[in-house]
Amino acid sequence: MVSHQLLELEQSIHNLSLEDKLWLLDKIFEQVRGTSEHEQESNHQQNLQYDERAKPIWEIAVEIGAKIPDSEWEKVPSDLSKNFDLYQG
Repeated sequence: MVSHQLLELEQSIHNLSLEDKLWLLDKIFEQVRGTSEHEQESNHQQNLQYDERAKPIWEIAVEIGAKIPDSEWEKVPSDLSKNFDLYQG
């Protein structure tokens, strides 16, 4: 059974402008997404276990980079990290 408070809330929402209803809907979605994302993240973190055999990410990056020919690396701008936004496209 629906509580009296929810019925009052429904009536209040009914009286809002469309703009206010959309704002409220957005806030409700934020709350729901935030709650479910937090719960999923919390559950995921509880299941994580450290694996000493796993390669560090920097070693993996070096291995991948070593497979790229020097001719391709020469195409990468030397100021890419400073001007990344300019080179996106």
